[in-house]
Amino acid sequence: MTKVENKKENLMRCICESCPSYSECTKGEMQGLFCARAKSLCGFDKKGCVCGNCPLTEEFRLTGGYYCESGAV
Repeated sequence: MTKVENKKENLMRCICESCPSYSECTKGEMQGLFCARAKSLCGFDKKGCVCGNCPLTEEFRLTGGYYCESGAV
């Protein structure tokens, strides 16, 4: 597993906004790229996770999911 860098190129490939767990608060704060950044400061209900479908997950060999809850890996 390699650390995901918090940079524009990775943010452009991020699919966090398509996640069913992505909340109105998270949208309003324009949060994302949780695998490289800290966990979300917003509360949310777990309604599914798309982390496993993200191109960054495969490229950086990430494991797990719900990075919005756990933060950077």
